[in-house]
Amino acid sequence: MTHPTSPTTIRTMTDLVEVIPTLLGFHPCDSIVVVAVEDGHVLVTARADLPREEERLAPALDSLWRRYPRALFLLLGFCADPAVAWATLARVDADLPATTERRYLVVGDDRWFDAPDGEGTPYDRLGNVHVARAAFEGRPVRRSRAELAALIETSRTPEEVAASLRRVEASLQDDGDLLGRAEALLAAHLADPGELDLDDVTLLCLASHDDGFLDRHLWGMTPQEARVQQRLWLQVVRASVPSCRGGALVALGLTSWLCGEGALQVVCLEALGRVAGPPGWIDLLDLVNTAALSPNHWDALVAGHRDVPATASGF
Repeated sequence: MTHPTSPTTIRTMTDLVEVIPTLLGFHPCDSIVVVAVEDGHVLVTARADLPREEERLAPALDSLWRRYPRALFLLLGFCADPAVAWATLARVDADLPATTERRYLVVGDDRWFDAPDGEGTPYDRLGNVHVARAAFEGRPVRRSRAELAALIETSRTPEEVAASLRRVEASLQDDGDLLGRAEALLAAHLADPGELDLDDVTLLCLASHDDGFLDRHLWGMTPQEARVQQRLWLQVVRASVPSCRGGALVALGLTSWLCGEGALQVVCLEALGRVAGPPGWIDLLDLVNTAALSPNHWDALVAGHRDVPATASGF
């Protein structure tokens, strides 16, 4: 789920259709997108695959109706075949609470429809002002969710990673303070962000396996630091051994959520289903989704963590 980090005002339905890819970070297809709007402002945006005939809408979306009881929910079916989208939305309607205010739209490649028998309204999928503004602000809209998921694929060869690991291990023979070096590296990067070399990435990946290291830096992070940390952890995720990057995926997922990039957070959570990672942090990322928490809840989560004794899960 994606919560805007700055207010997003919707004036027309065409505005809404054109702005959705900038909120998700990619152009949805064969998807249901749910947008909660209150007083003209977007509160949260969530996406799920178009459910097959025997499926319900993703259960994670159920929390939205409870969390935002006063909101108008706009449910949009993105599909090249409008008839398929309308049939799906009709099934979804039966699952919504009777008190939920809702409106349905279907979005095709170049027109959106507010009725099954309507002619539709044209919109600009790729060249609209919202997509252009997002690109200018450094938030490029990917062509698909698959392209977004490709962001976290490993960019280094196994041979490169293995050679880096040997170099880092050799350097630790002289100075065995892995965590101290990682702490200093992270602090230097936060003060002066930039590209990490491969050995720095390897050092941070190794340090991220230590619950204490990860806890100190994630629980101590402010929302203002999230963007810099996100860029750092993306570098670590992309240049690490896939089976050993669980801690880095957690850090990337959390920072992406704090940056309002819920889709990338979900991509990280899905990847964590295939590799080992710190259970407590994985549970928190899952909670963010199921409870539809916005980044505004971060301070409360941090305060709650400080009031709870540490457990074996890293919390």
